[in-house]
Amino acid sequence: MLGFCVCDLGLSMDLILVRHGDVDAAPGLCLGQTDVPLSASGFGAVQQLAATWTEAAPRFLFTSDLKRAQQAASIFAARFAIEPLIDARLRDVNLGAWDGQRWDEVMRTDAARYELWSSNWVIQAAPGGESFADVIHRTGAWLSALLGSTQDDDVVLAVAHAGSIRALLCHALGLPPARAFALHVDHAHAARIRARHGQFEVCYANSSQFEAT
Repeated sequence: MLGFCVCDLGLSMDLILVRHGDVDAAPGLCLGQTDVPLSASGFGAVQQLAATWTEAAPRFLFTSDLKRAQQAASIFAARFAIEPLIDARLRDVNLGAWDGQRWDEVMRTDAARYELWSSNWVIQAAPGGESFADVIHRTGAWLSALLGSTQDDDVVLAVAHAGSIRALLCHALGLPPARAFALHVDHAHAARIRARHGQFEVCYANSSQFEAT
């Protein structure tokens, strides 16, 4: 089973998911867990997003441990005067031996394994890496732990990556994992999901600003 269930904890909590900004790396790279920094434009885009926040500070600010997410989270940390909580479970998918290489080079030099992976990426891991099912499992563990440590009406902000955000949204929307790429998760955009007694609803997704709910 690729999904995960959330027990009825009598909890009311909003989780806001932010993808980091654009990165300082050449286009066409397998960036999974390759640790690249934000670009200047990526940093500016996150600052613009942060400027649209109008409610009280979140109770918790989480971030992936990768540099691009931590740099984005630092913008929110300064705005809210809170310390980010770093959690590796929010990382993007681990692309293993391909991480940091050009996609066109991978397709040329490792064609057989690439074709196997690309036709069955939900359960097929990249060589030495992980599958999307693995990402669902680890982000699900993070979400379950979060639900066990928050209080009624808490708001939590988490800065993460396209893969980890898609995994969390697949659960919230009840989407099959194979439909994950139907979800747009742009750089420096936000999604908000609401947990009510173990059930999720999506308030908004892939928004360039924080919206009132």
